[in-house]
Amino acid sequence: MLRLMILLMFCWCYSSAALAESIKPRPKLVWCLDHFPHFHEYEQSNQPTGPSVALMQELAQRVGFELSVTPRTPIARCLKLMEEGSVDLMSNLRYSDERAKAMHLIPYSTTIAESLFMRQGDPRQINELVQLNSLIIATIRHYVYSPHLMQQLSVQSRSIAEVDSIELALEMLLRGRIDAVVAPTLSTADVINNNSSYQHRFMLAPIDFNSITPTWIHIGLSRASSHQQLEASLRQQLQLMVNDGTVQRLYQHALDRQRLLKSLGALP
Repeated sequence: MLRLMILLMFCWCYSSAALAESIKPRPKLVWCLDHFPHFHEYEQSNQPTGPSVALMQELAQRVGFELSVTPRTPIARCLKLMEEGSVDLMSNLRYSDERAKAMHLIPYSTTIAESLFMRQGDPRQINELVQLNSLIIATIRHYVYSPHLMQQLSVQSRSIAEVDSIELALEMLLRGRIDAVVAPTLSTADVINNNSSYQHRFMLAPIDFNSITPTWIHIGLSRASSHQQLEASLRQQLQLMVNDGTVQRLYQHALDRQRLLKSLGALP
């Protein structure tokens, strides 16, 4: 009888511990994000939708944390909040040394490289880097370009003008103050598509900057986050999502460059 009572007591203690572990609250991580067409969009609601959202929700389920999202927040503000540790996560980030000081950057997908935008009807066919030596090119200030691409542009182009925004660069291009703009393909396409005065006034040069160096995007975990212990699990599970095709399945539509360009009414 005594043995039975001891056994029952052991089983009760074990089951109680297991139950307590099972109902232990999951850590809550805050994801900071802005409206980013084709990936995470705030259109009709305060809740974002898109492939980035599906990816982050899947990652949260696999790692075992609760995902909370901010209202639509400018990326510069998100970066500041990441430095402070006021938020935990960002996604779709390009690498820079400055960002790496404030967060752990975990690569998970290549993305569409920058494109060379020119005025519609410009007869010059730019297929290779060496052909940039006849062009005055604008780039976008504060945008994180590949260092290798910027090095090539500085060597090959006739002149580089740094401007404050995509919109300003396109206006300068229309007025003939520059010959071309090297800009993020997705964001620039969105600007053109949403401005009726830009329709059929720009074209893409054939040159493929992605052939120079692949462009990786990352998920960032704030180095000031209170959930540092999840970094290894985030890396592991994100890599498993790459290996099992989850990332490709979720992102393939957003990263289909030909689909994007066909939808861009300003391009032939």
